[in-house]
Amino acid sequence: MVKLKKQQGASTPLVLIFILMTAVILTIFFKLYPAFYDHWLITTAVNSFNEETGLEDVSEKEITRRFNARLEVNSVRNFDVNENVFISKDDGVLIIEVEYEVRVPMYRNIDAIIKFEDFFEKTY
Repeated sequence: MVKLKKQQGASTPLVLIFILMTAVILTIFFKLYPAFYDHWLITTAVNSFNEETGLEDVSEKEITRRFNARLEVNSVRNFDVNENVFISKDDGVLIIEVEYEVRVPMYRNIDAIIKFEDFFEKTY
């Protein structure tokens, strides 16, 4: 007669390590996701000026006000437009630069720092 080998699966320590790794990855994802989502909303607000007409008659202050309004509609909070956004109009070119960083506390004294930089240029 042929002896059948005993069927073996994953051991308990291996399953625990897998669960621990999955928990760590999901924790990192859920902590960093809001920063990337807010950045996506900010980028969308910046790029929305590409479809806008009549920018040659609008001042930089009005563009900043419109940008603030778009962020408010998208519920972007904790973002200082005056400190992180640079808007200029020179020789028929609108330039919007966004530079900021987000510090996300991960665990006790360990933080993740994410730096975002966007550049938008439109000729009108």
